[in-house]
Amino acid sequence: MQGFFALPSPAVAAQETAAPRMSVEAELCARALGGDGHAFRALVEPHLGMLYRVAARAARGDGALAEDAVQETLTLAFQQLGRYTPDTSFKSFLAAIAVRRALTLRRAEGRRVQREEQAEPPAGTESPEALSAARATAERVTEALAQLPKKRREAALLRLDAGLGYAEIARLIGSTEGSARVLVHLALTELRAKLADLLPATPGGSP
Repeated sequence: MQGFFALPSPAVAAQETAAPRMSVEAELCARALGGDGHAFRALVEPHLGMLYRVAARAARGDGALAEDAVQETLTLAFQQLGRYTPDTSFKSFLAAIAVRRALTLRRAEGRRVQREEQAEPPAGTESPEALSAARATAERVTEALAQLPKKRREAALLRLDAGLGYAEIARLIGSTEGSARVLVHLALTELRAKLADLLPATPGGSP
């Protein structure tokens, strides 16, 4: 992502602290739509951590793939900036793009890795036991996420990784706030059931 846009000027930074977030975002958006790369950088920079968390989760912790997903999200956000509604949450706008893009890249990467594994198993430098355990855990988590219905999976990612509220999640996935709560609850319940053997044992809990 380095070099994608120049660092924001001191004037932009001063404007960010001089007005409420949403009015600042609306002003920066308008300037970015006019071709101001500094404004776009100032607009997205506060959300880079969230974007990376979403991408990393979908990419099974693959840093390079997560970086690619974030870069593509920024590119798409810039191209689709005209669709953003001023004075609504820009974080939600970015998160929706990031979740969908990261899941798409994960599926493509999964197919590529599967082809390579079938052709020739990779040689590792770590102990076979450690590699096997880490790989099995990552595959279990990814498989559990992939088995969730699409809306349930997106709602869970937007809640857990993007940190969005239920009203924002509902707007992004096209449902009611109550339905968004239910989708997240069902996703977490299903993930806990599928990954129960990987979770710490609860004293006095059922096996």
